[in-house]
Amino acid sequence: MKNTFLAFDLGTTVGRAVLGELTDGILCLQEIHRFENEPVLDEDHKYWNIEILFQEIKKSLVIVADQNLPVESIGITAWGVDFSIMRDDGIPSRPFISTEGENEGNNEGFAQRITADKIYGQTGVPVLHITSLFQLAALKRMEHEPLKKAKHLLFMPDIFNYLLTGILQTEFSTATTSQLYNPVKRMWDHEIFKALGIPVSIMSRIAEPGSVIGSVSNNVSYETGIARIPVVAVASNASASSLAAIPATGSNWVYISVGSNCQVGFESARPIINKKSQLLNFTNQGGAGHIFNIQKNTTGLKLLEDCLMAWKENKYTIADLVLLAGESKPFAAFIDIDHASFKNVEDLPVAIMEYCQSTGQDAPLSHGEITRTILEGLALKFRVVIGQIEDLRGTKPETIYMAGEGIVNEAFCQFITDCCGIPVTTSPDEATVAGNILVQAMALGIVKDVAEIREITGRSFPLKTYEPSGEDAWNEAYERYSQII
Repeated sequence: MKNTFLAFDLGTTVGRAVLGELTDGILCLQEIHRFENEPVLDEDHKYWNIEILFQEIKKSLVIVADQNLPVESIGITAWGVDFSIMRDDGIPSRPFISTEGENEGNNEGFAQRITADKIYGQTGVPVLHITSLFQLAALKRMEHEPLKKAKHLLFMPDIFNYLLTGILQTEFSTATTSQLYNPVKRMWDHEIFKALGIPVSIMSRIAEPGSVIGSVSNNVSYETGIARIPVVAVASNASASSLAAIPATGSNWVYISVGSNCQVGFESARPIINKKSQLLNFTNQGGAGHIFNIQKNTTGLKLLEDCLMAWKENKYTIADLVLLAGESKPFAAFIDIDHASFKNVEDLPVAIMEYCQSTGQDAPLSHGEITRTILEGLALKFRVVIGQIEDLRGTKPETIYMAGEGIVNEAFCQFITDCCGIPVTTSPDEATVAGNILVQAMALGIVKDVAEIREITGRSFPLKTYEPSGEDAWNEAYERYSQII
């Protein structure tokens, strides 16, 4: 038996429509439309162009209708944090694009009304000025006119679900990243909204991943020719969808999701919110099956992307940089990948050289040396975080499951397994889309649960396992790294 689903994966630069066919427990994927996601600059601020994005979503639905593809449901993954404010007319405003550090200094009054300890205790999310909470606090302080008249607030995935169905809902995984949701009480946190001075009534009902929101509206059906098929609340935060598709077995494992930024964490049946998790800066992100991904965010491949920008005249790819790194001396210098001096700098390679000099090290000079220092720094930071996870849980993980862009870099995967001394198994490179589609299948009763989703991805996509080797050299390097960092 064959079942067909349509997944929209909205990235911060590119959006895609991907068809998923599930046949006798095997999932096959086919991209049918790709489009740019270009922000709009207005009054020195960037906004997400939701009008253009929705037009592209409808173009994808026209393709489905014209080709008479037997799509049974639709699911959307995007990113959390950014949101749209809606007034009485029901038209979502363009969401601000939040940037790191933007809201700092705008929230003195709010910080006096509620402490960082209280915020973490209520939400399980460390204080970061990029979250929805601090965006709202900044808008409130600036007396943002649309906020005064707000009737509803919708996060990025919710906006497009609303435009497709006319139904207002917020999906669970996205709600947990907002710093407005209380995962223990399973509701929007009234104390936080009271501190904000914003009515909690602007928030929508929270939908679990794997629930049907509603059907495609009459208007969208008429415009595109698509049938009024169900729209499903998948694990709509992209990283949560990716983690739903990890082909994991058992419970003693951790995951690393590698992209521009990285998440290192583990699954828990309930949120973990205590002094230790707060001190270690772990966040509680919801996932499919109402589990919690207890994870720490770190800088990721953005460091290499910044190097590509600095060396743009060389027209490198990341693969080119990795080859250069392989020819360079190992463990020549060590960096803290999350150091403040590496954020929002015009010339990252220079910043890395200056950091090494300031910590008493010989600075890496060649492009290969700098790249190797970054890749080794990432692997060493992952070892630090996995050690913190071991401290939180009391057990050493047996396996690392790795997802995201980084899995195509075999040398990097080997760095991680050697550094951590734990086997690394890579997930499908289309894990986000696979998780989206299979949660749709779960909503329609075709797939039973997340465990079955993982069984399907395990047999549908080629997986690769890396075994540790050369651990002694990495252990020695870790000792040096710990002393310097």
